[in-house]
Amino acid sequence: MKDKLAQAAAQAAIRQEITDLLSLRARGADRFDPDLMRACHPVDGTDNHGTYQGLMHGFIDTLEAAMKKGPPCLSKQHVIGNALFEFRADEVFVESYHVAHEIFVEPRGTIDYRIGGRYLDRFQKVGGRWLIQHRDIVYDWSRVMAVTAPAWDEAQPATLRGSRSTDDPLYRTAPASRGRLPAMKFQAPRPSTMDAALQQLLDRQEIADILYRRARAGDRADAELAHSCYHPGATERHGLFDGLAAEFIDVVSFTKPKPNSPIKGMFHLITNVLVEFSDADHAFCESYHVAWCQMTDGTDAAIGGRYFDKFERRDGRWGITHRDVIFDWSRVEPETEKFWDKHPAKPFLFGKRGADDPLYQYTKRGA
Repeated sequence: MKDKLAQAAAQAAIRQEITDLLSLRARGADRFDPDLMRACHPVDGTDNHGTYQGLMHGFIDTLEAAMKKGPPCLSKQHVIGNALFEFRADEVFVESYHVAHEIFVEPRGTIDYRIGGRYLDRFQKVGGRWLIQHRDIVYDWSRVMAVTAPAWDEAQPATLRGSRSTDDPLYRTAPASRGRLPAMKFQAPRPSTMDAALQQLLDRQEIADILYRRARAGDRADAELAHSCYHPGATERHGLFDGLAAEFIDVVSFTKPKPNSPIKGMFHLITNVLVEFSDADHAFCESYHVAWCQMTDGTDAAIGGRYFDKFERRDGRWGITHRDVIFDWSRVEPETEKFWDKHPAKPFLFGKRGADDPLYQYTKRGA
């Protein structure tokens, strides 16, 4: 039984290390950090990228050349989801889904690209850590669109906005994280370290659950649940707001339903969760999000960004002590007809910003 538990813990640690590497590889592309991208692949690692087949480090060289030559890339965000693992004799094969959001300034105008696809990655252990030995990129769908006006006021400098340079808020906050993989966080646990290894995996899951509950709280207008995600005295920078998180929830935002709310519906997708522990009770987490907002003025807003969260364990409970909300891209477009309009007689379940959401047939608000 102990041997099975040790094997399961070892595989869980490998899964977490590889999941983190997928997010770090996305961070390297999105923040245009070539050294971080290279660090995710061994020097003999290979790539099949459609427009390029060869050494991955060579592909990254072409990205650096393109960055200098143009056309300028204003923003990128690679949202990673659905990862399936196969453990093989000397490698791990992973199929992962992604949606890439890319904005380029081209002669025909500023173009907004959406590309959905999958990474087919072979991971091998190199120098004590798992790296991507070969990557195939599969393209499943795409859209090419002109950009729209942003969802935020560009004249307001207080908003934390993403950048493809060292000026990105992440690198202003943690400059040492640029160009390198973080120190090894996972080892195949030995019996003497089993409890610590399992505890860190449990801590990561608790932190991820807090991120998901905070998203649910905003989407379902559940202020009590939102408060439970923070420790007392926690702070937040969110657009033009910079103050206590409790004030943002209760006064500034529309988490508490208000009669003048400009929001009909919200949906926050949380992905690419990277957690770095500074000690057993403190952690920093970068997570990606895409928020879709249905507005009362007849528009749909989509906003892609990141959360920078400082977490602390107090009295055995993890909670957020500070949150920065980073804005990377957005689109604002007229609302369209809905898929379900074609089936008027069908009993669809629709999401609601309140206690009448279908979720609350199964669970309580504030929990």
